[in-house]
Amino acid sequence: MMENEKFIECVADTEVRERDTRYLILVIYDIVDNKRRTQFCKYVSSFGFRVQKSCFEAVIDKHRYRRLVEGITPFIKVEDSIRVYKIRSRDDVMNFGEFMSYTEEDVIVI
Repeated sequence: MMENEKFIECVADTEVRERDTRYLILVIYDIVDNKRRTQFCKYVSSFGFRVQKSCFEAVIDKHRYRRLVEGITPFIKVEDSIRVYKIRSRDDVMNFGEFMSYTEEDVIVI
């Protein structure tokens, strides 16, 4: 294999890994209005699951992450707070107390 072909193969492999990368997303919120809070919970639960009263976790790829973040704007008002953390590895998370386990599932729609 020529040097140029090795480089192209390496770049292609990196692009595939980046495309397949999943992130652990943590969404925490403090929304004053009950109706908007309920709507926001329904929205976020379509990406992940509730781990505490005002906290959701999701394991999603970068495209779903982008869609999640872009969809937050309609729910937020000046008096509210929504924070989204993108964690690259579960190894970055320490859990104390009751542990909620979950499995990553790939969904295939036919």
